[in-house]
Amino acid sequence: MINTATSMISDVIGKDDQSSAFVYGAYSFFDKVSNGVIIFGITASWIENETALRWCIAVIPAGCGLGAFILAYIGNKLYSKRLAKLSMDK
Repeated sequence: MINTATSMISDVIGKDDQSSAFVYGAYSFFDKVSNGVIIFGITASWIENETALRWCIAVIPAGCGLGAFILAYIGNKLYSKRLAKLSMDK
């Protein structure tokens, strides 16, 4: 999933080297913060319930992977020409 996100960010940035470091840095920061908050919330809520934690470990990554695939597929179908133009600019 991180490869999908990184490649989508690079497609949006294109050849704009002025702001690419900021965009990647902001993405990395928000990725780390959001993952930490989500993991803390899950473990704090369900630390006593072994079955719920097992389901979370099994279902959440699979659901996120499926969601990333669906969104990448939709983005490719709807915006592939626009992204190609962004990559070719400058």
